[in-house]
Amino acid sequence: MKYSGLRLFTLVLLLWPLAAGAQVMQLPGSELSALVGEPRSPYSFFTYQDGRFEPVPYQWVDWAEEDMPRFTQDEHTTPVGDPSRINERDRLLLRWRSAGDKLDRPVSEQVVGEIRVGEEFNYGYFYVVRNAFQQNRDRAVQFNRDRMRIQTTDYSLDMDEDNLLIWNDFFYRGYRDPEGRQNTILDTMKIRLSAGLLTENQRITLNNENLDPVIEEVIEGPLATLIYATTTVRVARVPVLRTRNYFVVMPEQVDIHTHFRLPGAASTVLRTPKVSMSLAGNDLYGGRLRTSWTGRLEAEVDGSGELSRAAQTMLEEPMGRDNWIWFSTGRGFDVLGNLQFHEGFEGPVHLVYQDDADLEDPPERFPGQLPNVGFSLEDLPFGQDFFFVARLLFSGDSDGLPPHRYAERTLSQPEVRYSRIRQ
Repeated sequence: MKYSGLRLFTLVLLLWPLAAGAQVMQLPGSELSALVGEPRSPYSFFTYQDGRFEPVPYQWVDWAEEDMPRFTQDEHTTPVGDPSRINERDRLLLRWRSAGDKLDRPVSEQVVGEIRVGEEFNYGYFYVVRNAFQQNRDRAVQFNRDRMRIQTTDYSLDMDEDNLLIWNDFFYRGYRDPEGRQNTILDTMKIRLSAGLLTENQRITLNNENLDPVIEEVIEGPLATLIYATTTVRVARVPVLRTRNYFVVMPEQVDIHTHFRLPGAASTVLRTPKVSMSLAGNDLYGGRLRTSWTGRLEAEVDGSGELSRAAQTMLEEPMGRDNWIWFSTGRGFDVLGNLQFHEGFEGPVHLVYQDDADLEDPPERFPGQLPNVGFSLEDLPFGQDFFFVARLLFSGDSDGLPPHRYAERTLSQPEVRYSRIRQ
């Protein structure tokens, strides 16, 4: 069948919302109203594709009253309901790529519900089956705690054997460096706590190497591995920062839920503290950066140390609460970053961006910042709780979409409709 240019463009446009590859949808239990209160164990999820009705990977994630993942070892969050039953706050994980067609024939399985996701003319379907004989055993994410390695169907990430907040090698399927080699994309992750010690002018900076996170609990499943870790930072023996991190590691995405508090007592030794988190790349010359708050302005990595006007504007303008940062290597790997605030912080947030082949900024494994990209929370008040979520979404080429369209589609919550099926 031949398509005219207009018809082909229309076809591609219609397929965009369901072309999100390996990304995982996190559907709240409230969207599946007829299942709320039911036990989880009898139910599994199927799709209908190419005339075949087959089970797909899925995972239920317990969600706390405080709007973050729930771990049994976490005394700071409030469980909701019976963990063996489906409740409104639970998250159902399903992969976009598993969505299928609308079922148009009888099947032998006991189908009790239909989940429709997407938008008009662009729907994908999942089916809820009770007491299915067939089960999907695929695993898309694995965490080797002994080697401190995360391995998914799309990437691998190695962390320091004693510190999961020190990220080292990161490999992504399909990415090649300028010489055509499969090389690490990441130098390291950089976390900074900067503050004046007794006075504003006498500043100190702590980094990843000063942090000693403790893994409290790990939950493993077919579509996500969840890690709960706690960290306490001390200056002059005074606890100045307590953090709780909740990692949700998925095939092409990492969500980092962070809850932290600067104790009131820390105000006796610290002045105007700020915290930053960024990722330093490994020789990503030619990479392009865009942000939601500076429109179509674009910065390109050249290692010169001289920032373009576009990069300066990105640094100077504060990040909005509805934000994203997009970076493309141009060689088969893009990353979309998003920062969401749930409570407690009203101060300015700014972009962190360094593009300098000669600049030293430890900890690092490779010379220079090529580039270093992230965000900084400034003017943190003492004695107050903060909760934010940093999301990193990986793709080969942003599904071929312009950055703003890719970000809009990827970060939006899919429209969901659940229909009960009586047999």
